[in-house]
Amino acid sequence: MPTPPKIPTFRFAIAAVAAIGLAASLIAQEGGERFQPQFFPGKIYNYSSETDVVMDLPNQDGGKSSRRVNMQHEARVVTAPRLDAAGVLLDASTQRLQFSVTAGEKAMRYDSADEKTKSSALGQHFEGARMRSVAIELDEAQKVVKSEEKGGGGPATPMPGMPQFGPDELKQLVSGLLQGFPPDAVKPGSQWTQKGKRSLGQFGEMEFEISYRYKGDEAYDGADCAVIEFTGDMKGGVDVASGGASGKLGFEGQKLEGRLVYDKLRRAVRESRQTVDLTIDVPNPDPAAAGAPLRLPMRQQVTVKLLSLQDS
Repeated sequence: MPTPPKIPTFRFAIAAVAAIGLAASLIAQEGGERFQPQFFPGKIYNYSSETDVVMDLPNQDGGKSSRRVNMQHEARVVTAPRLDAAGVLLDASTQRLQFSVTAGEKAMRYDSADEKTKSSALGQHFEGARMRSVAIELDEAQKVVKSEEKGGGGPATPMPGMPQFGPDELKQLVSGLLQGFPPDAVKPGSQWTQKGKRSLGQFGEMEFEISYRYKGDEAYDGADCAVIEFTGDMKGGVDVASGGASGKLGFEGQKLEGRLVYDKLRRAVRESRQTVDLTIDVPNPDPAAAGAPLRLPMRQQVTVKLLSLQDS
């Protein structure tokens, strides 16, 4: 992966800097700060995300083997004012997509920047998904109120059942960058909890309960940032289809932890890291199992970084 460019320094008028300083001083006097991430109109946000999944699968000889799935994604989010209401309009698109599956000595790979990987079945599958984007409307409170897919995509995938990447994932990226923050002012050591259900689109939904803690401040690439740590758990079920049969893939988190790095001045997430240890229940193909599912351990690590922020 190329070294992410540094975020350009922003120039502010003396009056604006003074106003920001005064506001920060008043907030500090009240005993806390409010963290409210926001997409500002007239900007271009470039984010990278990486999802790495490692799971242990049973072998025919009774042993186990490890399989790794890795996806790296670069997204471009161009912002503008909403035309018919207060808020902001986002145009989110995929700039680069890399996907690999490794099982023992076998490996499959796709890279949207490498023409040699596009002719395979895996390459054709992701090329079709990559041709779509999504328009997202946020209201004044930065809540998603509308989304619309754009682009027709490519031909039908030659690999049915293989996970795709498209507008749903772009919308989840945007939503994730706005979640996890406290509704009130906080100071170092403050804690809060969020729980509820999160949609997995057509596949189902997951329940979550996450506890957050404002650890303190640190300089990140020269910017004044708040560091928020979190732990929690999640569970749910995903509808799956295989070999003409359908079923339910249940999952339960044994451990969820991570941290957010929030740029106070730009009101944007600079970095988000999350690790989840899961146990997944999948249909057992062995008739002798009498319907008992296979329980497979899995670890998922997700990292999101702001590569650049500039005027559009």
